[in-house]
Order: sequence, then structure tokens, then C-alpha cells
Amino acid sequence: MDREEKDVVFCIDSSAFIRLHSFYGPELIPEIWEEFENLFNGDKILSHIIVFEELTTSAKKQDNLSKWITSKRQYFRNMTVTQAQYVSDIIRKFPNLIDQNNEKDQADPWLISLVLEEKSQANLFTLEREYFVVSEESMKSPHRIPAVCQHYGIAHLNLIDFFRFNGWKLKMEKI
Repeated sequence: MDREEKDVVFCIDSSAFIRLHSFYGPELIPEIWEEFENLFNGDKILSHIIVFEELTTSAKKQDNLSKWITSKRQYFRNMTVTQAQYVSDIIRKFPNLIDQNNEKDQADPWLISLVLEEKSQANLFTLEREYFVVSEESMKSPHRIPAVCQHYGIAHLNLIDFFRFNGWKLKMEKI
């Protein structure tokens, strides 16, 4: 089964959205943003409400990214009891994934718990679905999203690998 035939879902972290906006803004590479729109509209992208809040309500000033994300609210899942159970396990195994002194909920364990929940529901309904977490966090750190994903058997991509996976080739055009 090649990638066009698979039902693929990308669960995207704040770090990837921020890097996307910072380095590949819509004014520089509008085609990327069109492709993201297509993936959102095709239910191929989802994320967690805490990611949404980090990108919108936590922003000091609403920029183009937070305005764009606000229009995508329906793709950001709310917390569930099942996710909370997964988060508890994740934090127990990876206590340095979050800042223990921060009183706010932090997205990383919730994002991973969302994928674990989605995968378990897909299995219940025997859906052939592949999930990827997309973040710009260090692949070298044993305390970041990629290491936690590896532990739980979740595929992880950074933005460049995400572009490659989707067959996107970036081009420069002089104007």
C-alpha cells in the first residue's frame, strides 16, 4: 500500500506551526499554505486544544499564524478522560517532558496522548490509519516529543520530513 492509498493523519505540535509560519510564511511560499488547507479540509491534520491555546490565547499579539489557526479550531481536539490517563503514564515515564513548575497544562504530553487515543479508537473500528506527530523538537534529546513518540511506537516527522513525506518540493522563484 503506497502513501496515496493509506489513510494518514498528522498531529501537529506548536513548534511545527511556529516554524512553518516563521520560515515558510504565506507571503513567501503560498503553495505550502494551500497544501495545509487541503490537508485540514481532508481531515488529515489534527492537533490538541492546548496547542491551539498556545498559538492563539497565549500569544501576546495576534499575528497571522494565530489568526489563521483560529479559523481551524474544529481540528483541535478537546481533553478527554482517556487522554488524561495516557498523560499520567507519559509524565510518569518522561517527567522532564514538561516544566513541573509551570501551572498551565503543557501541550506535549496531551498531543501524544491524543495520538494514542486516536490510534486505539481506529483499532476498535478496524480503520487502516497511520498517525504521525509533527514537531520541530530535537531528535537527540531523551526528554522531548520524538523520544516519547519512539517509546510509544508513534511515528515522528520534523517539517522537512513532513514535506518530503507529502511529496512537496520547495522552489525559489525570483520576482
